[in-house]
Amino acid sequence: MKRCIFMIAIALATLHPLDCRAQGSTDRDRILEVAGRIESAYVQLESYACDIEGIYFESGREFERYVFRFYFRKPDRFRIEFRKPYAGVTIFYTEGEREFTSSPIAAFPSVQLRFSVNNPLFKSPSGQAVNQLHLRYFLGFLRNNARSLPQENADFKSAGEILSFWLTAKDYVKGQVPERYRFYIDSRHWLPARFERFDQAGTPLEHTIFNNCRINPALDGAFFDSGYRDPAAEPVRP
Repeated sequence: MKRCIFMIAIALATLHPLDCRAQGSTDRDRILEVAGRIESAYVQLESYACDIEGIYFESGREFERYVFRFYFRKPDRFRIEFRKPYAGVTIFYTEGEREFTSSPIAAFPSVQLRFSVNNPLFKSPSGQAVNQLHLRYFLGFLRNNARSLPQENADFKSAGEILSFWLTAKDYVKGQVPERYRFYIDSRHWLPARFERFDQAGTPLEHTIFNNCRINPALDGAFFDSGYRDPAAEPVRP
C-alpha cells in the first residue's frame, strides 16, 4: 500500500506546472528545462500550420505589421503564404538550401522566381531571413543565450495554459546587441504562443504572435512543391 501511495505521489509531482516545481532551481536551469520540453514536443511533431503576426516598432511606436500563414512538414519543407503586406506572395523553402522559390502573383502561379535567403527584399523589418523561421532556430537561440549569458529575474508566470518568462539574449538575427525577450509558451503543446522583444531600456522592438495553430495536420507533400496547382482546395485534411 505504501509503495502504491509513493508511486501516485511521484506521478502527481510530474504533473505540476514548471514554475511550481523548480523553486530551488536557477533561472538558467528553468529556462533550459523549458527548452528541453520544446525539443521533446518537436520530436513528436510531424507537421505544423499557424498564422503568424509580426508587429514591429520604431522608437517605441508601432510602424509595420506582417501577417502570414506558415506551414511546415518534416523533415525540411516550408510554405509561407503572405497576407499582409505582399498579399498573394507564396514562398517555398527547403531547410539548408541557400535559395528559395517565390510565387509572387497568386493569379499566375506559374510565375516563379528564385532568390537568395539573404535577399533583403524578403527579410522582415527586423532583418529576419527565410532560413531563420524554423522552430529549431528558435530553440537554438533560447538554449545558447540561456547558457552563455547571465539569467536573472526571469519572472516565471503561469496564466492558464500559458507559461511566460524573461530571457536575456543577444539579438536573434545577428547575435550582437544585448536585448530582453519575454517568451510565452503554450504548455498544452510546449510550443511558442508569443514572444516580445525589447532593448535594454525596455523599449519594444518587436512582438510575434502565433494564432490558429494546428499540430500534426495531414499536409500533402505536394503542397510544399512550387508546382502545386490546387489553390481552391483546403490543403489540410482533418
